[in-house]
Parts: sequence; C-alpha cells; structure tokens
Amino acid sequence: MTEIPTAAARHLAEATRAIDAQFGDGYARDHPELVASLVQSATIDAAVATGYGAHQEALAAARQISAEMGETILKLKPRIFG
Repeated sequence: MTEIPTAAARHLAEATRAIDAQFGDGYARDHPELVASLVQSATIDAAVATGYGAHQEALAAARQISAEMGETILKLKPRIFG
C-alpha cells in the first residue's frame, strides 16, 4: 500500500530537492538548519493560503446572504409600508 505523504514530509522533500539543486548534492544533508527554515516557510505559506481561502469563502457567503436579504426586504417593503 502506498502512503500519502503528509504536508510536512512533502515540504521536507521539496526543500531538500530545492537546496541540493541550488547548492549541490548533499548540501541539504550538511545544513539541516537551512532545510528547517525552508520547511517552516513552506508551512507558514500553506497556512496563510488556507486562511485566505477560508476568508474568501466566508466573504462570498456574506455577500450572497446580504444580496438575498436586500432582495427580500425590497419584496416586503410594499407590505410593511403600504
């Protein structure tokens, strides 16, 4: 059975590949602090992107609710005010 890598494992593999591609094979192994820094940055970026996506969804829902409420109020206006 093939396991799906966790986000952290994915970030670790990507950071290692990127560092070795930039500085040569084995550089990531010899500089774990650089790997850790890139993994942390990637994790923060992913968290921000997730939060931004949730914010956009909530904003869209609020806009939809607002539009629907406005339409309903306009329909009820004649009944309320004659």
